[in-house]
Amino acid sequence: MRYKNSTVRKAAQELQRRRNQAELDAAVRKSEVFRKSPEAQDLDRQIAAAPRSFASIMLLRDKAEIERRIAALRRESMQYRRQLEELLVALGYPADYLDVHYTCENCHDTGSRDGEMCDCFKQLIKSTAYAELCAASPLDVCAFSDFDLRYYPDNDGGSGMSSRAVMQTIYEYCRSYAEDFSADSPNLLMYGRTGLGKTHLSLAIAGEVIERGFGVIYDSCPNIVSRLEDEKFGRADGEEEAALLDCDLLILDDLGAEFSTQFTKSAIYNIINTRLLKRLPTIISTNLGIEEIQEKYTERIASRLIGEYVIFRFAGKDIRQLKR
Repeated sequence: MRYKNSTVRKAAQELQRRRNQAELDAAVRKSEVFRKSPEAQDLDRQIAAAPRSFASIMLLRDKAEIERRIAALRRESMQYRRQLEELLVALGYPADYLDVHYTCENCHDTGSRDGEMCDCFKQLIKSTAYAELCAASPLDVCAFSDFDLRYYPDNDGGSGMSSRAVMQTIYEYCRSYAEDFSADSPNLLMYGRTGLGKTHLSLAIAGEVIERGFGVIYDSCPNIVSRLEDEKFGRADGEEEAALLDCDLLILDDLGAEFSTQFTKSAIYNIINTRLLKRLPTIISTNLGIEEIQEKYTERIASRLIGEYVIFRFAGKDIRQLKR
């Protein structure tokens, strides 16, 4: 899964915070117990000395002697631990009161187990990515379950498919797209007037895809090209371009709302073309019609959107106004 490096770093920092907190809490508990019982402190010292003794034993040349001493050291250490646990219980504490209680007992909050990324770290990265997306967009109110088809007219006036029927088809496609998402998923172009649900369905897809463990970047075109420009001309450090080009799913909202310059057109072309070459799925939403896209952007951009994307034209009336 391709997550932004900054997202992975943020998750790693949270793991480090958890580990530090667990060790600090254990130190506080030890201080509490040792004030009451010097004997407990002495037993804890004996247990802590075992690794140092083990290291010195390994310097011996006689293999049989090494094995004998290690076995004796383990018996002695286990005896000290049993005595300490019994003493803790006698003092009214749980037997494991002095242990470090990590959030994840499998990796001790290191994020690695048996040379591989621990499941807890994978889940934390996914949760971090989800939180970042929620902070940048109203993801919590844009689930598939919240998409209400009743706002779309069911009467087409004899002109063909009703708006509701059109949107029912788009809704079902988007839901299946999210549920079956993979590296081979197609690119989507959603277009239509404002307030028809393009952002809602885009965010619903994003939420589902993140839940399945994929790396998603979602943002508006104006925000993205602005950050790319700052990065390009040294006004900001970062990894914006690399993340946009490599994430599992990129969702560009509101194409056409960005200020039109040679740089923005070049940046948008680079994103679209590079992801096509890498065969990485992209979802684009826009208020522009197909002809307006052809007029606003270069032929290179328009031809790729029209020729390489599954295109959906959203129908109906402005849902935001209807809700008000």
